[in-house]
Amino acid sequence: MTPYDSWLPSRRRRLTPFGYCLWHECCFLVSEFHYLLEKSQQLFAGLRDLPPTGRNWQPYFHRTFEVYTKLWKYQQQHRATLESTNNYGLKRWEIGEIASKIGQLYYHYYLRTSETNYLHESFIFYTAIRDRHYFKDVLEAKSSALMIKKLRYYARFIVVCLLLNKNDVIRTLLDELTALIDEYASTFKPTDSAEWNVVLSEITVFLESEEQHHILSTNGTPFMLPNRLVTAPGNEATPLPRPVSGGAVSPVRVQEAILVGNYQNQIKFSELTLDMYRMLQSLERGPSAAGAQQAAAPPPVPQKNPSGNGPDGGDAMQVDDDASKASTNAAVATATKTAGQGYHLHRDNPHKYLLYRPTISQLLMYIATAFKDLADHSVLLLYVSADGIKPKDATPAPSATGTHHLGGVVTATPFPRRLASSVSTADAAAAADTTDAPDAPVAVNCLYPDDLVPFLRKPLFLIMDSTNSSAYAALQHSAFAQRHCCCLLSPTELPAGLAGAAGAEIGNLFTLFLHSPLRALTVLCEFSPFDAAMWSNLTGAYVALETVAADLVANVADSAGPGASVLRTFATDPFLRVFLARFVMMRGVLARHALFRDAPAGCMPQSFPAIPAAVMQAKPLEDALQQLIAAAGIASQFAGAA
Repeated sequence: MTPYDSWLPSRRRRLTPFGYCLWHECCFLVSEFHYLLEKSQQLFAGLRDLPPTGRNWQPYFHRTFEVYTKLWKYQQQHRATLESTNNYGLKRWEIGEIASKIGQLYYHYYLRTSETNYLHESFIFYTAIRDRHYFKDVLEAKSSALMIKKLRYYARFIVVCLLLNKNDVIRTLLDELTALIDEYASTFKPTDSAEWNVVLSEITVFLESEEQHHILSTNGTPFMLPNRLVTAPGNEATPLPRPVSGGAVSPVRVQEAILVGNYQNQIKFSELTLDMYRMLQSLERGPSAAGAQQAAAPPPVPQKNPSGNGPDGGDAMQVDDDASKASTNAAVATATKTAGQGYHLHRDNPHKYLLYRPTISQLLMYIATAFKDLADHSVLLLYVSADGIKPKDATPAPSATGTHHLGGVVTATPFPRRLASSVSTADAAAAADTTDAPDAPVAVNCLYPDDLVPFLRKPLFLIMDSTNSSAYAALQHSAFAQRHCCCLLSPTELPAGLAGAAGAEIGNLFTLFLHSPLRALTVLCEFSPFDAAMWSNLTGAYVALETVAADLVANVADSAGPGASVLRTFATDPFLRVFLARFVMMRGVLARHALFRDAPAGCMPQSFPAIPAAVMQAKPLEDALQQLIAAAGIASQFAGAA
């Protein structure tokens, strides 16, 4: 029975048979829409209860996508009936809310799978909401709740644009969000207006910091460099290093990646620090590469109505029928089900967990889960960007065992959440200098080298960017590490001349080098604007340098030297090959830079297995570095550079 069946006796006496049939059909349409709407809201609310780890979330996401697909198509097909005030009175902001939920589904599916194609689908829906002005009239409703929905939509849209590096769109959205927050504050006098201003400040500072080290053209516009791995032949910014060839080694791939951020004074937006943001993109292929290898059809894709007869005058979003069927039958996107084996995802990118200030119990739980989920010939990548904690007296007691006396990194701190720019460096220094006593508040949430030893039974690639990263060099003495572990360790200090320009607040130099070596060079050196020809020469010299560095890594891996077998294993993955090549580039650049000439040993990054000194002094590397320095016009800033 529909909610309108109680009207039938009285309505029937006033309607002709034909009119009654039309009225009854309208009642059925409204009732069906109401059912789909309630069902979609229930499923969407249940998403927050899904476990953050494991694979049990996949069937639930499939059901949610399926219901939202039906709901979206249903409101498109019957928009005129639903918008009639005599039937349902569907408002445009209600349509926008449905579209926003679909955009959120795509975004969360991206977070679960790390496939950038779904991020683009989220962007398409969010863009359509703005282009079609679905939330335009929420202020007329005089409802603060509706205004908050619009503000949240803008914040989510900005996050998606940030991950897609659409900075021009972000600038426009920021202007609109600023006006909306002012309007919200003046109209409703809410108690949370200060919190929205903090969100606005975080976005602005984050974007300005990310754009700070771009290389500019002569007309003042920045040259854009790809932030993700591009495997297409002929790409001039992210060449794919050649794979190693020596030995009978089964190729491995990075299956799971855990990214941890806890620098007290580092700029962030929401729960994403600058370092995490850069490393996240470094572990993804570009959308074109991912799309070319996709195993199954994506979830429903919004498209414009080609007929021009849609409820919005041909401008309504329309879900493609084939994509809808694919999402229904193939368990949303790339999820496929095989008999007796549950759901499996074909992933071109590593699956990532983003952990901002996790407690040690949370971090170890995620590491253990990723360790458990590792398939054969797969690698767990652990990236930590956090303040170091080291005892004031690092000399081990006679009864000390393990590496506890070396300290570790702080994963969560007792300081309250504040805007990054308002946190003083003294706070971070105090945390890093805390004595490692049993009652020290930060020592509880500290990751020590020994904490990782149980997980060295499977391949682990560790990237540690911290003021106490050197403590993790002790892992190389573990028997498991000598077979299954590779570590890249950041400098523990920087020369005095770089303390401000390369401080942790605007992102660490080590992470920036692994993410984009050319941008990292702008931290070390002052670049003059480039014209098109100079930029072409610079990118050509950069490609040559990265190719040489990758070849040197491959030569070490193919050799019979110490640690070669470990490098040979990890270098079969394209992401790890790029990181290893850029590590060699960073060592080569810093060793020749004037500021590092007489710097302490802690100013240089370390690795194990160690890259032989002969690699850093190789003539091909020296020649490629000199070509890059000359093309950049920064020879005066390098010791011994011609």
